Amino acid sequence: MGKGFETLTPFLRKSALLGVAGLALALGGCLGDRSEVQTGPQAGAQAGTDGRSTVTKIISGGQAPLEIDPEALSSDIYCPSIRLQPGAHLIMSYERGKQDEPKGLRYQATVQDWARGCTREGVDQARIKVGVSGYVTPGPAWPGGEVLLPVRIVITTGEEGVKPLTSELISVPVTIGAGAPSEAWTMVESSFVVPRNAEMQILVGFDEKATAKR
Repeated sequence: MGKGFETLTPFLRKSALLGVAGLALALGGCLGDRSEVQTGPQAGAQAGTDGRSTVTKIISGGQAPLEIDPEALSSDIYCPSIRLQPGAHLIMSYERGKQDEPKGLRYQATVQDWARGCTREGVDQARIKVGVSGYVTPGPAWPGGEVLLPVRIVITTGEEGVKPLTSELISVPVTIGAGAPSEAWTMVESSFVVPRNAEMQILVGFDEKATAKR
């Protein structure tokens, strides 16, 4: 980062706490689960002789027992950890031919916070909701208008050489005026459906080299 950028960072520092609270609201309270792996005993399950859970029988008045899978009553499911992709937290956009010149800076975008939450989907799948937030600060060369931030979300098993389960690039629009203070941005995506209780991890961050799909 070249000289002169120090004047841009106070905007980000002043707004950081507001960004954390905003992302928590957008995710519906998932922020507190960000680094927590939800595991525990299955409610109502009993170990069978073959190592599998037995079904639970519920008796209703005047009717035969109803057999249900205790897995359906369990509130705890595994939710993958989420982390920032190394080196993917910052975008600095310059006017053409003025790279690294303070007066040529159009805007600076940052990733400040990220979170995830998981819910059951069908019989053996889970739906993952991912949230990412940050700020965009206009530079001296910014005329005002819309910025499209390329945010990449990757869900992977973490195994070397194994293709990611999903890799989605999302374009996040942010409108900022010339000379305006930092503008907060938030993205929440809940389209990720993965095998339930499978070991995996979530990576988020900017991807300047790719073209966003929307």
